[in-house]
Amino acid sequence: MLNKILLVEDETDQIEVLKMRLESSGFEFIFSLDGAQGIKKALEEKPDLILLDVIMPNMDGFEVCKRLKADPQTKNIPIILLTAAGLKDIEDKAQACGADLAVRKPYESADLLAKIKALLK
Repeated sequence: MLNKILLVEDETDQIEVLKMRLESSGFEFIFSLDGAQGIKKALEEKPDLILLDVIMPNMDGFEVCKRLKADPQTKNIPIILLTAAGLKDIEDKAQACGADLAVRKPYESADLLAKIKALLK
């Protein structure tokens, strides 16, 4: 069975790039365009891992992460925060909301895939 990855990202170009990379690496790929929809998809689809953009309209990735980690149905799903923001304390904020990792954009695809595979073990 394929590992299912949920991407919560508001930029369609990012979605397309990750979709190609992940599907070609043997993952099932699902996505949502905002935080509220991402939470709903996580509950419906039960992904094996969530890639979560930090900067999104309405609800940022930190809030989405907090809500997912507070829900018994989704609290054990590994979450990788993705951010282009030059936040100095991104690692601290990621840890505070319960994320497993924080990865800065732009990232190397091979590096991100290695991190995904390590979290899925």
